[in-house]
Amino acid sequence: MTETLIVTSGGDGLRALLSRATGIDPDAYARFRHRADDTVDVFVTTPFDVIATRRIGGQPGRDGAVVRAGDLLEALIQGRAEIGQAHDISWPGALPPAEGFQLLDTLPVTVVRQLADQGQALARQFSGPLGPPQSLLDQTVLTVTAPEDTETGVDAAEITMRMVFTCTSLGLIPGAAAPDSVPRHLRVSTTGSWVRVDAPFGSVYRNTRQSVLQL
Repeated sequence: MTETLIVTSGGDGLRALLSRATGIDPDAYARFRHRADDTVDVFVTTPFDVIATRRIGGQPGRDGAVVRAGDLLEALIQGRAEIGQAHDISWPGALPPAEGFQLLDTLPVTVVRQLADQGQALARQFSGPLGPPQSLLDQTVLTVTAPEDTETGVDAAEITMRMVFTCTSLGLIPGAAAPDSVPRHLRVSTTGSWVRVDAPFGSVYRNTRQSVLQL
């Protein structure tokens, strides 16, 4: 069975995300979550054990379908809805919850860019043939706490270099040349074991429980 995705809006942003994702991981996969408002969250795997996503307007042929990110990118470039065969078995674990995330705080994008610059400098210095060392990726570079006057049920969320690398590698935060209308902040939210960072051009998710199980 050939999977399909009809895109009615947001195609340019999705192509940009997929192009970067397949550039750093040719074996990346994409998964669809159809929402009630005729939008689709397209989740993409990364080599950092962090999931990235972009929301578009459209209709998938099947909710929850998994396809090769490269096949989806090619279909978008060619302007066709037909993508290719399903690869559901290749998706690594569960998707983050669709609802229930509680906002902890907002951060200026300059903070993430500074952390990314520092991390990339360390990666160049210490990387081996398999890329940045795991110790660098697992390093907590920022702890976000909720303001005292809010009731989120969560005291704090740890942002690791994995999430920072994902945001910068996939181009989710704006550069200096971006229009003034583009937000210059990131939103950090949590629910259960999931941490989400919303950037102007997409979101990233990390399952802290899964990370512990992999140790």
